[in-house]
Amino acid sequence: MDKKTIVLFLVLGIILNGCQIAEDQTEEPVGTGEEELNNTGETGEINITEPEEGLNETVETEGETGEINITEPEEKVFTIEIDHLTFSQKDVVIEKGTTVIWENKESHKHKITIYGITQSSLLYQGDSFEYTFDEEGKYNYVCAVFKAQEAMRGTITVE
Repeated sequence: MDKKTIVLFLVLGIILNGCQIAEDQTEEPVGTGEEELNNTGETGEINITEPEEGLNETVETEGETGEINITEPEEKVFTIEIDHLTFSQKDVVIEKGTTVIWENKESHKHKITIYGITQSSLLYQGDSFEYTFDEEGKYNYVCAVFKAQEAMRGTITVE
């Protein structure tokens, strides 16, 4: 969910909670702290009714500062650019769970192959291919179109 949606739900929750508190407080008459007098008239007896406990308490809501800070998990992304028949990073060490993105910045077509795992479609200029490495290990990758060129080979080490 994006931040705006989360903030909307939090604000709605605070509003609905406030409405419920107001509704609970208005279900029965609330005393003002003074005794109410009931005169029966015939015998001259006066009944004094004490206000119910808790009805005159102030209700405070927590955390209504008008500002809500929500921290989204940080994405682990590593980008390798393809330009001048070269990978910008040939030998990379990343953390488990990192997504590697290969971006083709040149007019030559490329096709990324991660040996034993996956292969991209043809990447035209401006296209990209991404893969998330969830397992530790050492992964060799190559451009399948220009694999004879040493500059078009690399290694991803996942720790």
